[in-house]
Amino acid sequence: MRDNFCVMPFVHGFVTPNIISPCCAYTNDIKLNSKQQYWTSEQLKGIQQNMLDNIRDAGCQICWKKEDRGFSSLRQHSNEIYAKELQDIKEGKLPENPMYLDLRLGNLCNLKCRMCISEWSSQISGEILENPNEDWIDTPTQKVIGLDDDTWDTIEKWIPYVKRVFMTGGEPTIIQRNLDYIDKIIESKYGKEVELIFTTNATNINQEFIDKSKVFKSVSFNVSIDAVGELANYIRNPSDWKTIENNMQKLYQAGMGVSFNTTIQWLNMTRLNEVFDYLKNCNIGFGGVWFQLVTDPFYLDPIFAPKFMKQKCINDIEEFLLDPYLNDEKHNNIQSGQLKKSLIETKNFLINNMDNVQHVDEFLKRMEILDRLRKQNLFSVLPELKQIGG
Repeated sequence: MRDNFCVMPFVHGFVTPNIISPCCAYTNDIKLNSKQQYWTSEQLKGIQQNMLDNIRDAGCQICWKKEDRGFSSLRQHSNEIYAKELQDIKEGKLPENPMYLDLRLGNLCNLKCRMCISEWSSQISGEILENPNEDWIDTPTQKVIGLDDDTWDTIEKWIPYVKRVFMTGGEPTIIQRNLDYIDKIIESKYGKEVELIFTTNATNINQEFIDKSKVFKSVSFNVSIDAVGELANYIRNPSDWKTIENNMQKLYQAGMGVSFNTTIQWLNMTRLNEVFDYLKNCNIGFGGVWFQLVTDPFYLDPIFAPKFMKQKCINDIEEFLLDPYLNDEKHNNIQSGQLKKSLIETKNFLINNMDNVQHVDEFLKRMEILDRLRKQNLFSVLPELKQIGG
């Protein structure tokens, strides 16, 4: 029988201004009168029981979809990373409070990434609200989303039990609530027991974060990089690639852990060789290198990409798989991204879906709208895409 168990509902809390749920990949609504009810709620107990009964919970479709596509999922990664906790749970030792938190305490952001949505970027929200006559898929009602007091009180009460805190956003280095929570942990004297992990676009280095983080057990920055040079600026507008490069070097030289996270999508599938070259030559000892496929928005999902994009991506991966860079043991380690495995999975996935080409018109339409508003041009940065309609 297939093992459908996931450790996350037992040890983890995913917290945003709108919800608390088992993880960032859980999609069903969690409806509570108070956020403080979450950890003892009947809803969470029901999710946990499904895991114990080996039932695929309906809210876990993102992981099931990945696994059915032949990819490792967050569920599988978490079960490996938290193997000790998983064993304890299966022996009936259930944590009384969450041990790991993924905090997204607001959507304040300085970028408008092409694969992002208004829920995670105030800049995207503002762009949509300021241009109501465009044909948007995303429909925000406000630009900036902040955290309510109920949620704040809840995560503050969890501080004595937490061992690892992920901070994303928005852009976590400019969200004041993140600094407030760091201060709360420091005040509580539990900092030495907490690992702090930021997922950042590296456009902004907050020295206060670096200074305060020294009291924690460990601190690392997971930097989101989808391309280099002009294409990086295009995908993550209005970033500046040189600034990002310099900031990553500063973090690394300051003794911070630095990891590298790439999302494979239509906009970088023909340029992965440039990312691979950067990894090999940047002189940063990345603690982890993570490659993932975009599944939303659907018009950037590699499963639907034109054949030439898939073939170029496959060729780049095959060449890189022969490179001595991947001989480093960490590229086979789940704790640092299993880069080699993820690239092999991506290559096989693209080969198996070579003829599944869809949504070209939708892709061109969405890029045209954003190009016009942002004064950019898809075909000037990716001239090879002209063959699909340039």
